[in-house]
Amino acid sequence: MFHFPIRFKRPRKSFLLVFLLACGLSANPKKSGNHLFVLSGQSNMTGGLKAGFVKTVEDTFGKDKVVVVQHSKSGRGIRFWDKDYEFPENYRFPGKGPPSERTKLQHGQEYGPLIEKAREAYEGKPFDTVTFVWMQGESDGGRGLAPAYEKSFLRLLNRIKKDLERKDVAFVIGRINDSRMSDPNWTAMRKVQVKLAENTEHGEWIDTDDLSEPENGVHFPKENYEKLGSRFAQKAITLIRKKSERK
Repeated sequence: MFHFPIRFKRPRKSFLLVFLLACGLSANPKKSGNHLFVLSGQSNMTGGLKAGFVKTVEDTFGKDKVVVVQHSKSGRGIRFWDKDYEFPENYRFPGKGPPSERTKLQHGQEYGPLIEKAREAYEGKPFDTVTFVWMQGESDGGRGLAPAYEKSFLRLLNRIKKDLERKDVAFVIGRINDSRMSDPNWTAMRKVQVKLAENTEHGEWIDTDDLSEPENGVHFPKENYEKLGSRFAQKAITLIRKKSERK
């Protein structure tokens, strides 16, 4: 008596889909509709900015669908967020001298508090998107550190992606205002910030020039910070909608 091996055919995709639906499952996981926004920077990333930002994203997505965390520190260069920061070759602080070893120990000091807040908000809750919002660069622009800024920002962004285990973190960067256009270091910084956004798939930048007044210098009138926050939020919403359209 001969025994013939029994061959099982692989179920077709259509059968699998029907099976999944019958079990109450979906071939495409349902979106949560939740969005996380991580705000950071120096003095222009203030409480007033956050208020305008929160109002705009809540009006768009719903209060229960957004989480906004913020950590900012006045007068800080990007090196305070980037532990692997490297000064430009032969760099000297204006009127002071080369960076000391003590100065280099400050690198990355602000990153810990920032990522701790982000992780606390992120863990245990599904988010469709994560967006990093950055208003910083006045310190670096005023000290001639634009040459190191692009690599430093990308390291910071990649570290956030790694620590949150999200490859799709988008960002919105605020270009520093036009208060010091006679300084080539300042204009160089503005160009770098625009380049970062325009050369990155998930990046956007906002113009802040019309929100500033000469008497406010590198800052903005108090009443304009809420407008600044709303402008950041609108760009973040644009990025989120673009991502949704691509899927």
